[in-house]
Amino acid sequence: MKMFAAFALGLLTAGPVFAQTAAPAATPAPNAAKASEPASATTVKARVDKRIARMHQELKITPEQETAWNAFAQVMRTNVTATDDAYQKRSASLATMTAPENMANFAEIEQARAKGVENLATTFQTLYSGLSDEQKKIADAMFRHYGNHEGKHKHGAK
Repeated sequence: MKMFAAFALGLLTAGPVFAQTAAPAATPAPNAAKASEPASATTVKARVDKRIARMHQELKITPEQETAWNAFAQVMRTNVTATDDAYQKRSASLATMTAPENMANFAEIEQARAKGVENLATTFQTLYSGLSDEQKKIADAMFRHYGNHEGKHKHGAK
């Protein structure tokens, strides 16, 4: 379970990490922050979709497993989008937050991320239950890989 939690946390945190490290606009303008938000959201979604596609291929998901797979993939997308949105909102209001508001806001984000990991674990368990023994071995190895590189895959390591 600890291994899954590390993997799931990586899936959830990928969005804000990439969103916060987006390259600045070449010509800063008064609305530069607003102009970069859609690109950041697009980048996050593209990275998540790429990760989902890679996992789908590596797990050799069959047509019979697509319903469970699609539910899992949707939770991944929802979690990353929600986390990215929360960090974007936090970033936009951080300059005017008091210290207690800052801490409360961060606690809300972490609680939402924890709930997202729970949702991811639930949908993955459904998917995992329908995998063949060969697919389960692939999934186990995939999750061990992420568990051994806790946090490192967020920064581009494979």
